Amino acid sequence: MRKSRYVSAFLFTTVMGVMFLLPSLASAESYLGGQLGFTIPEDFSSVFGTGFRAGFGRSNNFDMNNSFTYGVKAGHYFDRYNWLGVEADFYTTTPHINGQVAQFTGGLAGVPGALTRVSTMAFSLMGRYPGEKFQPYAGMGLGLNFAKATGAFAKDTDTSPGFHLVGGARLFLTKEVALFGEYKYDRATFRFVDNGITGDYMGHTFTTGITFHFLPPGR
Repeated sequence: MRKSRYVSAFLFTTVMGVMFLLPSLASAESYLGGQLGFTIPEDFSSVFGTGFRAGFGRSNNFDMNNSFTYGVKAGHYFDRYNWLGVEADFYTTTPHINGQVAQFTGGLAGVPGALTRVSTMAFSLMGRYPGEKFQPYAGMGLGLNFAKATGAFAKDTDTSPGFHLVGGARLFLTKEVALFGEYKYDRATFRFVDNGITGDYMGHTFTTGITFHFLPPGR
């Protein structure tokens, strides 16, 4: 119930922010791009049993696999303040939870692992150095994280808001085309009820890609 309120507040804030910014976006520099990379997740941490594992209590961290990442992004930088912008970023990765024998406070328990997919839709406030050829940038915002875990017992899905950080740099090949490399950090809490575990996800994602920039007339 509490998570539903967080998601509703997140979506409401996003919609109101877009409505507030629409007049400025008409004269902004816009961009659209694709990205490829990999995610190095930290261990699935602060784990405790739920459902049929409710009596197990807390556990040690669960190992997660590194995984391939792909996605798209779009953004705008404002005409008056060309160092300031907003960005929407969507990417997906598969940091599977490894099978293992876990030490819960209630004793040892076998965890068969789960095929896990995490898709993140992030909205960030961005700042950049507006150079003509080279542009370092950084941003911070909120992510809406969609998780799916297919384990030996059940197939679970969960949606969780979380914290998002991004930083990188782009190199312009022409005025309209740029290559970029960046780092993203995401944190969220996932509750896999049918598989009987809840825990914190933290992902470190490295991507590279290409963006196409749509400039205002005269630029």
